Amino acid sequence: MHSEPAAQSTLHSVDALRTRVSLLQRASDGSDHLAWEELLKFYSPFIAKVLQSMGFRGADLDDARQQVSLALWKGLQSYDRDPDRAKFRTWFARLIKNTAINQIRSNQRKPSGPSLDDEHKEVALELSDDPELDQRVEQEWQEYVVDLAMERATAVFSGNAVEVFRLSLAGKSVEDISAELGIKVNTVYILKHRVKAVLLKEIQKLKNDLESFGHVPAA
Repeated sequence: MHSEPAAQSTLHSVDALRTRVSLLQRASDGSDHLAWEELLKFYSPFIAKVLQSMGFRGADLDDARQQVSLALWKGLQSYDRDPDRAKFRTWFARLIKNTAINQIRSNQRKPSGPSLDDEHKEVALELSDDPELDQRVEQEWQEYVVDLAMERATAVFSGNAVEVFRLSLAGKSVEDISAELGIKVNTVYILKHRVKAVLLKEIQKLKNDLESFGHVPAA
């Protein structure tokens, strides 16, 4: 008769624990398949973007993306979380690059020859040997996180708030935005800072979930 409150308390404790552990850490444990699927939803578009920049198209792109996802799944199980080593996003960038290189080499060894066309194969090989590719991938990841955060932030606001922020990013002055949207200058300031605050909060949330391993405080 008294088990229901205890069960509810346990559920609340589990929910609280999940909020203190990053999505990345939950996915890395290997048993939380829902966390992995959610993580992959965030990562897949970025993985595809990087592979496309390396020349992968069509079936080759699909194969390479699957290989990267598999490598990520396996790699997370043994990823070294030593803070003195490379950051996770740096490790992730190298994983994408190395998996792509292996895919190119594997295609070249096939009896039918490389499946990438000559133009895309040349681009892929050049990029795979680019010593700055890791940094470029990391920069693209940072931009991708900002885009994701912007999507989340814009869903919070209605009316002129998002447009005010976009116009400010485009370099327009507060006075010009005020005149263009027909709102007070003070309102422009308020809306701009509100959107910025939410955007920064969403960026931090995404970074905590997708780039770092959460720390669970002792009970």
